[in-house]
Amino acid sequence: AAAADLADGGFHIAAVSAGFFRRGRACSACYQLRCRGRSACAKDGVKVVVVADVPETNSTGRGGRFMLNKEAFAALTTARGGGQLASLVDAAVDVDFRKIPCAYKGKNLAVRVEETSSRDKGHLAVRFLYQGGQTDIVAVEVARAEIPRATIQSAAAPSPATWQYMTRREGSPGVWHTSRVPAGPLRLRLVVTAGSGGKWLRTEGVVLPAEWQAGAVYDTGLRVTDVAASTCGGASCSASGDDDEEE
Repeated sequence: AAAADLADGGFHIAAVSAGFFRRGRACSACYQLRCRGRSACAKDGVKVVVVADVPETNSTGRGGRFMLNKEAFAALTTARGGGQLASLVDAAVDVDFRKIPCAYKGKNLAVRVEETSSRDKGHLAVRFLYQGGQTDIVAVEVARAEIPRATIQSAAAPSPATWQYMTRREGSPGVWHTSRVPAGPLRLRLVVTAGSGGKWLRTEGVVLPAEWQAGAVYDTGLRVTDVAASTCGGASCSASGDDDEEE
């Protein structure tokens, strides 16, 4: 669903080499590619979102980092003629690339509950959607969300939340899981980095209802793109230090 939203915003699907994919950490990141030294190249290049890693074939640049389909190659060029596009496909292409925000048309960060989750067994695994291309989530915690009871008047202070760490799933770094999920409605807090440093973000109120379902998607109400804007001055930055590198 996220990839479809990006396609509507002018982004193309791309794959990258295994080393650049970093075991899934680069998945869903967005980049702007510009080839250089060729009259067939478009001035603004092409915007892509990373969805997978593949063997280093049909790639841009000598390093073989980005793998583009024909449509993405066409957007990378001025597309004045089929011969020029063919020359790019058949030859190594030197490109500059930088990490850019993913354009999700104002969507908040969302979480998808993975099918391996089970309320009965106390296991919760989630994948974040609509994160944006300039941030990394480096820590996630979950706690029971207290629901205010307007009909009960009490002077007692609410009990502090007990936060439970979630860990990255081995082989799927985009998935966070815990086998000790609290019962009832849940809230989340996470550490987001962009460029340097990190910022804690905490959801307001309930994110996952008490009867959360595997396969369902829930809105967190958070906008992690604001972290990139405040950290990087609204420009482009990279959480992994790979901005404006040369292929």
